[in-house]
Amino acid sequence: MNRNTPQKTTFYIQGRNLYDQLGNKVILRGVNKMSVWDGEDPTGSISFPEIRKTGANTVRIVWAITTQQGTTDINVLDQLINNAINNQLIPMIELHDATGEWNRLQTLVDYWVQPNVVNLIQKYQQYLLVNIANEAGNDQVNEAQFIDGYTTAIQSMRTAGIRTPLVIDAPDWGKNLGILDATASTLLKTDPDNNLLFSVHLYWGISNGADANFVRSQLQKSVNLSYPLIVGEFSKFGAYAGENKSGCSSDGEIDYKTILEECHKHEIGWYAWEWGPGNGYNDPLCATMDMTPDRLFQNLKPGWATEVAISSPYSIKNTSVTPAMMTSRI
Repeated sequence: MNRNTPQKTTFYIQGRNLYDQLGNKVILRGVNKMSVWDGEDPTGSISFPEIRKTGANTVRIVWAITTQQGTTDINVLDQLINNAINNQLIPMIELHDATGEWNRLQTLVDYWVQPNVVNLIQKYQQYLLVNIANEAGNDQVNEAQFIDGYTTAIQSMRTAGIRTPLVIDAPDWGKNLGILDATASTLLKTDPDNNLLFSVHLYWGISNGADANFVRSQLQKSVNLSYPLIVGEFSKFGAYAGENKSGCSSDGEIDYKTILEECHKHEIGWYAWEWGPGNGYNDPLCATMDMTPDRLFQNLKPGWATEVAISSPYSIKNTSVTPAMMTSRI
């Protein structure tokens, strides 16, 4: 970093890329963890050290305003963030309450701008990424709605004092990359901090035409637009397979190998879904999405989970670099 450049206080975006405060490019390599529903490991004290054994430099922490047990406890979120940082994992926190529901986006923004939540984010802001809403909106959300909704969200959160990168998921349960392509440049201009990451969830089915060539061409198109893009979720299964077909069968299979290769080629960050356990209770959350049956690295499942974590040339283990600021704790 140029000595005349003001010291950054958070991760920041430049061009297509994420950088740490020291000016080092950061390519996110990690997994999702459904911490908010993991009653046996609510603060990540078991899971996060195990995730770190893959070499991951980040974890996407699933959080929510409410669960079946009632309103969540911000002190637990504090512990989750702290445990991630202590394990040298960049914490990305997200709210799951608006999944597929565009009309709930404002409810999530209202949560983020509460003074106690803003204080928590500011406490950890040098290490933190904030994913405004997991997969807000179904396949009916259009570009104008997307711009309007997220312009309000961005400006509200910045006004409240949140300076971290803000992560924006595509609509249609995270899958609509075309809307990100069409709106990213406009949304970046609406952010006074110019500090946004855009996230697609690649539940694109091979049986639906999303073969290797399709994945390559779509990601190349986004890269050519030069906006900051990550893959917030992907798995081996879970694509929409059509009426009366299971996303957990071959009909819902995803070309995860091409996703790994193309993300490596284009320096696109990614998070696999999901460390486990906890998937499998309803389609398309397939039991095979659990990378481990019990949170433990030593019991990483064979097949796609092992490939993504350690054995593929493009795995976490073989491509992840932990930023110095996470190891030195500046």
